[in-house]
Amino acid sequence: MRLLLFILLLFPAFCFGQSSNQTNNEISIGKRFTIHSSILDEDREVWIYVPKSAGVERYPVVYLLDGKDFFHSMTGMVAELSSIGRMPKMIVVGIMNKDRGADLTPTRSMFSRDGMVDSDFENSGRGEKFISFLHKELMPYVESNYNTHPYRMYVGHSLGGLAVLHALVNYPALFNSYVVMDPSVWWDNHLIIKQAQEAFTKQDYANKSLYYAASNTMKNGMDTVRVIKDTVYANGNVRNSFQFREILRKSKNLHWAWKFYPEENHSSLPLLSQYDALRFIFKKYELGKDLQDTTITVAYIKDHYRSVSSMMQYTVLPSQGTVNLLGYISMGNKQYEKAYSFFKMNIDNYPASANVYDSMGDYYVEKGNKKQAIEAFTKALTLQEVAGTRKKLDRLQAKK
Repeated sequence: MRLLLFILLLFPAFCFGQSSNQTNNEISIGKRFTIHSSILDEDREVWIYVPKSAGVERYPVVYLLDGKDFFHSMTGMVAELSSIGRMPKMIVVGIMNKDRGADLTPTRSMFSRDGMVDSDFENSGRGEKFISFLHKELMPYVESNYNTHPYRMYVGHSLGGLAVLHALVNYPALFNSYVVMDPSVWWDNHLIIKQAQEAFTKQDYANKSLYYAASNTMKNGMDTVRVIKDTVYANGNVRNSFQFREILRKSKNLHWAWKFYPEENHSSLPLLSQYDALRFIFKKYELGKDLQDTTITVAYIKDHYRSVSSMMQYTVLPSQGTVNLLGYISMGNKQYEKAYSFFKMNIDNYPASANVYDSMGDYYVEKGNKKQAIEAFTKALTLQEVAGTRKKLDRLQAKK
């Protein structure tokens, strides 16, 4: 019965980071802030999502370009995938752009992909200022106001994808992982392709990840074999993406994936590719075994999270919920030594948590050790008064 109750408590109904507004029945998934940028000489709006947490936790951060367009999809995917252990919980920072043609272009050019002058690029070339704003103003703001881990992901679509590639090629230390969706690699006579060709063969990209998604914008009748040698303007985006894939194959230690989506166009690509990117980048985050697998041991869990910590570049501990569930599963299978080792692991990792001592109390009750069960429940109550724990303690103390 205790195991069933624990599982029900462990996996609550899905909810977003910020609570719903009970007064007007609105559901909030983030907060909106305006910060002043001295570098850009203007105010900037950002949307921030913070995972729901029972305590003080630290989180890696996603910096999302075109935040207004992709904030809902990205926060939803992060919340859902992290809730089932396939990636870490993450803060998502959605960045609003006042002039995309200025912010997301690294060099000055008035020309669109077709070679024609485009008024959207009247103020182009402010990309260096924009990345300086991210590095020197936005990141410090986020990291001083929220509990963050030193892991950053940068995500962009179209011109935003160009800006992300610009950061990977020219400022690789700023982010740990990069997601580009149909990046505008045609910009300024394919300058980013030329820069990447040089950077990827010279710089060591160890501990960096890139996911590159390309949509199908080819003319009807064209295929991915012929498009590489094709010269038709309309097929240029796909052709450029295949060219960039060849450059990626020469990169030094970059953890990368490149995927062509034959049934998606430029606008429909982001939804699917955001999901695929998160699954690729955090593939090693999830356990390789089902929690019901009786071969899972404390040593297996420790080895896995050492690997995860190496990937994330900071210490990652297994969640209390995961380890607790493993303890209760082991106890239900009468594997008492293993159950104890999981409950003890949780106490070692989370000594300030009342719940881990409550679980150890359940273990001692199961083993018939009244004295140590009372000690465990008493310890839990010194950390937090919980009605269920108090009831267990009172029941034990009432017994003769």
